Amino acid sequence: MARIICTRLAVLSVTLTLAFGIAGRPARAALDMYVGARNVVKDGTVSDCDSKASRALISVLGRSGEVGDTHEWEATGAVDTAGSSFAAAAVHCYPLDGGGYVVTFTCAAQTPPAPETASVICSQLADHFGGQH
Repeated sequence: MARIICTRLAVLSVTLTLAFGIAGRPARAALDMYVGARNVVKDGTVSDCDSKASRALISVLGRSGEVGDTHEWEATGAVDTAGSSFAAAAVHCYPLDGGGYVVTFTCAAQTPPAPETASVICSQLADHFGGQH
């Protein structure tokens, strides 16, 4: 009976040591989210916004695609050998009553291994979109 109790205490002790040892280590990667610029463009059309959004995403992340017919454009960064991407962004074009549009930028990056933070990605998107922050 004493042997079983000692064995259980030893297993519990090793388990707690491993749990607290692992929990005390810093995370290897963090998910970085950023809500970027929000711009109002009164003299443009939503189709202009769509074109700019697609081009900006291709320039920064290498690809783009519209989600349905929503004027929301999304992209992911380059993929590694396992097929994983560590950066993503969305550009959304909202039509305004009376003409024009509002454009928003939202970005995410897993750092590391993504080379840029989410805020850098959003800043690059805004620059490629039209230089407005």
